[in-house]
Amino acid sequence: MLRREFQRRLRHILVNFNNRLRAMKAASERPFQFFRVMLEGPEIQLTMTVVGVTLTIGTIGFMVLERWSLIDSIYMAVITLTTVGFGEVEEMSPHGRMFTIILIFGGVTVLAYGASSTVEYMVTGKALRKLTERQREEMMDNIRNHFIVAGFGRVGREVALNFHNENIPFVVIDSDNSAIDEAAAQGYLSILGSATEDDVMREAGIEKARGVVAAAGDDATNVYVVLTARGLNEKLFIIARATDQSSESKLLRAGADRVTSPYILSGRRMATLALRPHVVDFLDITAKSHMLDQSLEEVVIEDGAIIANKTIGQIDLRRRAGANILAIYDVNGQIISNPTATTTLEPGTRLIVLGTSDQLQVTEALAKNITRLTQEESR
Repeated sequence: MLRREFQRRLRHILVNFNNRLRAMKAASERPFQFFRVMLEGPEIQLTMTVVGVTLTIGTIGFMVLERWSLIDSIYMAVITLTTVGFGEVEEMSPHGRMFTIILIFGGVTVLAYGASSTVEYMVTGKALRKLTERQREEMMDNIRNHFIVAGFGRVGREVALNFHNENIPFVVIDSDNSAIDEAAAQGYLSILGSATEDDVMREAGIEKARGVVAAAGDDATNVYVVLTARGLNEKLFIIARATDQSSESKLLRAGADRVTSPYILSGRRMATLALRPHVVDFLDITAKSHMLDQSLEEVVIEDGAIIANKTIGQIDLRRRAGANILAIYDVNGQIISNPTATTTLEPGTRLIVLGTSDQLQVTEALAKNITRLTQEESR
């Protein structure tokens, strides 16, 4: 018991330390990101070009008119453009003085234009939008094993909120500008476009995704979303919303793994609340890990895992991890509630487990392929 508590505390310290290192790295990169974004702005690039051209003209002018060296000419051009007020390198000719007067007026004009362009680039939000877009592109490149939420209406918002509360990575896709603006305001990774288009789905990283939630308000749109998603990634777990009950069979034929109707689910929930309100409250709380110390989780046993091809009695999960197995889905998809100690856990079996966050993490580690688990920890 003490050894398990020590391991849990040590792991907690290491995770926190790793998170702080990542946060420090991200914080150190932000100024450089902003600097790069500023340099990429067309207004800033034009200003730098004009300053460079003016400085070159000033340097060449002093070299030709006063016969000065390159260094002295550059120095004189710089202090003239910036109007810092240092003295002349050498005594100037009348032609040189006239050229200097023109260069001063030109320098003041250029610097005033550059300052106004820089302020405009920042105040109008162009720099912030470009920085946000750069960060979004980096997040899209790094995202893995995520969900794609197609449609950010009433159902899509609720799906996204639950994913956010569970710290599940996801991407929102919607063709409505206001919906995407709202998703971005919530801090969600979002893409403006139609989830029925292959290019938009690829931009959302569908090849690396874990699943798709087709949550559009139109059944026909959801059918096309399912067809597109299944065609691009056959391994996806796809959940589709059906407004009309007759659309359920079409969505299943299109490739959806599960089809839900908000109206049917609402009716069932209201009936269950009327009959068994406390049971519903308990299930709601356990389904939300941030509201209770213990939560429900689904764990898949992989081939080559420590507990694969062993009985529930042999693995003794409650002693090893402290978690409880409430039910299992066997490899044939049959549910077995309150399984006995003699039940064998074959690869592909899904465990419905109740436990704390640490207990569930230990259970997931036991259910993973040993080689893959070692590779993940080495990263």
